[in-house]
Amino acid sequence: MKNKAQNIIQFLVVLGILFLLNLLAQKFYTYIDLTEDKRFTIEESTNGLLRDVDENILVEILLDGDLDANFRQLQSRVLEILKQFKSINANIDFKLTNPSEGSIDDINQTRENLRKDNILPTTVFLAEKDQRVEKLIYPYAIVNLGERRIAIDLLEPMKRGGSETQAINTSMILLEYKFASAIQKLFSKRVPNVVFTKGNGELKEEQTAMLELTLGQTMATERINLDSTYQISQNVDVLIVARPTQEISLRNKFIIDQYIMNGGKVIWLVEQFFIDLDSINNNKVYLPRPIEHGLDDMFFKYGVRMNKNVILDLENSKIPQVYGMKGGKPQQQLFSWVYHPLLIANADNPIVRNIDRVFSTFPSSINLLDERTELESSVLLTSSKYSRYQIYPSINISFEIMRLEQRPEAYNKPNLPVAVMVEGQFESFFKNRVSESMTNGLQSINAEFKSKSPRTSQIFMTDSDIIKNLYKNDRISPMGFNKYEGFEYKGNKEFIINAIDYLLDEYGLVDSRSKNLKVRMLDQVEATSHKLKWQLINIALPILLVILGGLFFSFLRKKKYTS
Repeated sequence: MKNKAQNIIQFLVVLGILFLLNLLAQKFYTYIDLTEDKRFTIEESTNGLLRDVDENILVEILLDGDLDANFRQLQSRVLEILKQFKSINANIDFKLTNPSEGSIDDINQTRENLRKDNILPTTVFLAEKDQRVEKLIYPYAIVNLGERRIAIDLLEPMKRGGSETQAINTSMILLEYKFASAIQKLFSKRVPNVVFTKGNGELKEEQTAMLELTLGQTMATERINLDSTYQISQNVDVLIVARPTQEISLRNKFIIDQYIMNGGKVIWLVEQFFIDLDSINNNKVYLPRPIEHGLDDMFFKYGVRMNKNVILDLENSKIPQVYGMKGGKPQQQLFSWVYHPLLIANADNPIVRNIDRVFSTFPSSINLLDERTELESSVLLTSSKYSRYQIYPSINISFEIMRLEQRPEAYNKPNLPVAVMVEGQFESFFKNRVSESMTNGLQSINAEFKSKSPRTSQIFMTDSDIIKNLYKNDRISPMGFNKYEGFEYKGNKEFIINAIDYLLDEYGLVDSRSKNLKVRMLDQVEATSHKLKWQLINIALPILLVILGGLFFSFLRKKKYTS
């Protein structure tokens, strides 16, 4: 009887200890990252941001409900990383919400509200009672700070030739950056200003509407006519010059130059030629006319040369062409169009690492001038390894090229840079050449000429279609949307948003995009042929070890008290 009471007491003590440990585990989250690539270790830049957060932030995770193994894994990683965030700062909390839960009316209302925020479901197929059942899930999270909120797309697109497993792995790698970036935008005490230039034939507001709508969630956007100002305010965090088609005057170049010399950051989207499909369609052979933007000499001073050429690439998007007639009506089919390359991200640059292909039209190549040793240059986007170029003035563009077989060996100019970044201290283009009118202009605004900038950054691209949306009947397409294929290349949006975020990044959060992704694929042959063995190892063996451990300690206890 005494032994029985003692056993009950021991059992209750063990139960109490386990209960206490469970409470402590919920309050104090800790982990050990044993992975080779340290994919589960929070970057110090993210730690610095989280420690500074002094307001309550709630993350609403919509990825819930009936999920397959891959999405369950993604959900698990989301919960893990938010637990890590909460262990660093208790002001950060999270909860799971299933948008497909409730009455039919409630579900429909929830889905409509999410649609208004451009949060759209993903269709998955699950096996239920030997049937494939279609389900809608929302791989999103919403970060809330007071009345402000940012939606995060947790799921990276499946790349060409890739698998869902690889897409999920990439998604998990980028979670820290996505959450940290959203928190930084909400937490920032000052709203960043992104300004587009106008007055020189740049892209119109309706052509950049989707980019401005996206930025408008956390930033202020506006347009500035350089002819109507003497100085670009240093309150402008990023200046975007998007496809000037008229020559930028020396006066306006001076205004931009001095903005840079005062630490300003610029994104240049400068095309070299007037080319579009309508022009080619109206001419059997189209000879493109150069755009005289007047920026080449200025770019050379900043360490960049935009070449007068057009890139052709065997990895490209498609356009329709008439291939015959039927019943008196033309028959169309989509054909590969080598002048619309699908650009590749530089895997070594954290700004663009792991992003999908970027849709482009008639881009030119860029040369980085290595003699500018005080500047640091890096390539962001390139053509594929199957590319070449045509040099002006011998550029002849015709749809006839689609009738010819393209020989890969002729595409022998691989990985031509289309977007680059230059960082460092820039020397003024106007050093030793400031005119009297420029000096008088500076004096009128109580400013002085600066010949060298503090450390700052500029990004150069040769195709404005990277950021452009289509606009028709008050409807705005996504960036990177090919209307002929009916397909959105999500890399376009990722690229420009990442680029702007990098230029605004105070904490260095881009470090969290630098983690290497090593996908360790499951050996399907081994898993299938030895299915029972692996089931026993993963299910039965842990249970057996627990039982053996219990019997061993019971044996030791009996031996101790009977001796």
